[in-house]
Amino acid sequence: MPEYLSPGVYIEELPGPKPIEGVGTSTGAFVGIADRGPINDPQLITNLTQFADTFGDFLPGAYLGHAVRHFFTEGGTRCYVVRSFHPSPIVLPETDPDTARVVLGTAAAGGGTVMMTVFAASPGLWGRRVSIQTRAVDFNPNPATDPRFQLSVFLSGVADPVEVFDQLSMNEFSGAFPNPEHVETRINGKSKYIRVVDATNSPAQITPPFFETVPLTGGADGVALVPNDLIGAAGTATTRANGLFAFDAVDGINIVAIPDLVNPIFPAPPSTLGRDATLAAITYCQNRKDCFFIADTPRGLSPQEALGYRRGIAPSPVLGGAFNSKFAALYYPWIFVTDPITGNRMLTPPSGAVAGSYAEADGRVGVHKAPAGTEDGFLNSAVEVERVITKGEQDTLNPNGVNVIRKFADAGIVIWGARTVSTDPEWRYVNVRRLFNFIEQSILKGTQGLVFEPNDPSLWKRITRDVTAFLKVQWMEGKIIGPSMKQAFFVRCDEETNTPETMDLGQVITIIGLCPSKPAEFVIFRLKQTRFGGDVEE
Repeated sequence: MPEYLSPGVYIEELPGPKPIEGVGTSTGAFVGIADRGPINDPQLITNLTQFADTFGDFLPGAYLGHAVRHFFTEGGTRCYVVRSFHPSPIVLPETDPDTARVVLGTAAAGGGTVMMTVFAASPGLWGRRVSIQTRAVDFNPNPATDPRFQLSVFLSGVADPVEVFDQLSMNEFSGAFPNPEHVETRINGKSKYIRVVDATNSPAQITPPFFETVPLTGGADGVALVPNDLIGAAGTATTRANGLFAFDAVDGINIVAIPDLVNPIFPAPPSTLGRDATLAAITYCQNRKDCFFIADTPRGLSPQEALGYRRGIAPSPVLGGAFNSKFAALYYPWIFVTDPITGNRMLTPPSGAVAGSYAEADGRVGVHKAPAGTEDGFLNSAVEVERVITKGEQDTLNPNGVNVIRKFADAGIVIWGARTVSTDPEWRYVNVRRLFNFIEQSILKGTQGLVFEPNDPSLWKRITRDVTAFLKVQWMEGKIIGPSMKQAFFVRCDEETNTPETMDLGQVITIIGLCPSKPAEFVIFRLKQTRFGGDVEE
């Protein structure tokens, strides 16, 4: 309490309600095989050009680039991307066999005394498209004590250099201080295409080698990975998290897809390895509780095989049993899209397009809207479906949590299912689970300031007030339903929910009840005949 020691007028500022702001719901998260780019390091991508700048061209035989493209085509606006890679055994970074390089020496490329090695900025065969050129600079400020040179980077098919580094020095120090113009300092971490290792290890004056344009050679694409490489593992004291677990350091991802899990480069579908990895991906999202996994069936399945894949019994029993989670949904069949390289049709898993459809529906209507139907489920990316599914075939798939992508003559290619793979009827629908994700994470984030506050009736009233204000907005926006607020939700935090025993444990307990919006999955019209002038209802 403030002290009042002398007469006067005092003004005090009182804290008002702390509004709870809704968290995002439409941020995608993709893991897959890419042409180039950082490995196991989530990168925020907001458009396809940024993806190409970071991860390179569409890689033949991989679906990551296509999935991200479809995500943006369908209306997604932001996503995080992790490039997975299966590295070859290495002893030293200088001997990395997965990264293209060229060795520069005093006599010729790769000959004489090694001066420096120029590596591609990341592993992959893409590095073979890089060439470098070193030459003397037009102006050399200190030719006797610190000779300088220029290094230019070229890409195959591009006439002009894509990067030019001028006034480079091979001298590690300038007097007693590190030399800011040293070749490693100037290039590493700044170039998009190369990194340099100075092999001289000498602070003394070094005259740089000059070469005409020379290509980088070697490298490997790391596509010898298996589905479990895409899932990865959590980090330890000595290792870094990789694969899907690289997202451990990223808050706010909502929609997760790994289209390469069912890539035919792995054992023939339905791949046991890919299915087990899908189970692991679902478990990851279930443990996080803030994101939702979009699973693909393998390519080429019949409706009966797709159902067996969902249940874990096709073509033979699979360890782990059926998919059963309220944090995942399964989509079938694959879709034909236009190959951006050839212009021809190509088959891809639907998860990237479905993720974009989720994001678009979230932005246009809200997370409470089922991402399905002729409007919110229409797929702009798809030009055809791998297999046309009839109503009778869907009658066996939909009740078992296989969301079908259908082709209709008057509506095009649309997502025609909105179910999770959960067997719990309470969590049957995708939008209900994602709505609860949104509300839970919003309340969790918006009430952090209450931790360590005195656990008394004033705190209970504050919690009730703030959560009620937040849920009122959600009710007004149609995310939770009911003719009145009392019928749509309740918030109870009082002496009944907080007993002396729970208070002694340092707990403050709030019970919240919600009536979520559920999709009209079956629109039924009941017709009957009437007689003219008979029992016609007005």
